[in-house]
Amino acid sequence: MTATSSSVIRCTHSEGPTHPVMGDPMRFIMTAEQTGGAYALSEIETRPGGGAPPHIHHHEEECFYVLEGTIEVTANGTVHRLEAGDFAHVPRGVVRSFTNPGTTHARMLIMHNPGAAAGFYIGMGKLPFPPQLEAIKALGDQYGIELVAP
Repeated sequence: MTATSSSVIRCTHSEGPTHPVMGDPMRFIMTAEQTGGAYALSEIETRPGGGAPPHIHHHEEECFYVLEGTIEVTANGTVHRLEAGDFAHVPRGVVRSFTNPGTTHARMLIMHNPGAAAGFYIGMGKLPFPPQLEAIKALGDQYGIELVAP
């Protein structure tokens, strides 16, 4: 990441720390620390069948923008199929999950507003894979993210 004299932070395609989250690489383009807490932006490459289990963000809105492949975002029980170029916004307090139903990897941008949730995902990347449910719940408690039984 490069800060310029005009206070612009630039992140090239090869910059930003990458952490394995639920077995998939998640690159952190901007974190809450870099945006004054306003938002966090990450890119995730999701393997076929991969994704995130049902959960609730109690403090953040979450946005998904698919770059490659297909992602299914489920919000309050409704499945939204997203192809490359499609976008979905999920408000805070809504049960959500996502999965890659395809046979190839999918890539998408995920934005959290405000950005504190990035700390949860960075923490997830430090847990052994597959992570223990209790470890995920304890981490979620720190960030206001609640796992929901499917």
